Amino acid sequence: MVKKAAVITHVELHPLGEIRMGCQAYGISIETNFGNFEVFRQTPILVGHTDYDKQLSQSKCTRYIALHGSFATYLLDIKDQSIAIYRMTIRGKNNQLSEENAILGKRRFHISGFSQSYFLQFPFIKKECFNDAVEHYIERRQQQMTEAMNWPI
Repeated sequence: MVKKAAVITHVELHPLGEIRMGCQAYGISIETNFGNFEVFRQTPILVGHTDYDKQLSQSKCTRYIALHGSFATYLLDIKDQSIAIYRMTIRGKNNQLSEENAILGKRRFHISGFSQSYFLQFPFIKKECFNDAVEHYIERRQQQMTEAMNWPI
C-alpha cells in the first residue's frame, strides 16, 4: 500500500488591518490535499510583512506543518486535520504579557523532521474545535495571570 504524501497546495493571506503603529497584520489560510486550514483567517500570523514562506515549514515526512506566527507557533497535522500549539504569547487582562510553552492536559508529543524538534504539551485538536479550545486556554491563563499579579508580596 502506497501512502499518500501530504502536500500544501495553496496559501492565501487575509488582511486584518493595522495591528500596531503602522504594521499591517495578516491571517492565513492553508490548503492541502487532505483539507483546508481556515482557522487562522482572523488570527494575526504575519505582522509587518507578507513573506509567509519564512513562517511555514513542512516536516520531512510531509505530515506536519510548523506555522510560526507573530504571537504563537502552531503545529498542524495535515492528514488528521488537527492543530496543536507549541508556544504562545498570552496578554493578561491588565496588559501583562507571558510568552510560554502552551500546556493543556497530560498528553505529550515529540514531533521531529524539522530544523528543530518540537516537544508539545498541548494536544492536537481537530480544526473545527480548535478556536474554542484556544479561547478556553487563554481565559484560564488570563485568570491565573490576574491571580499571580494580585499575590500579596
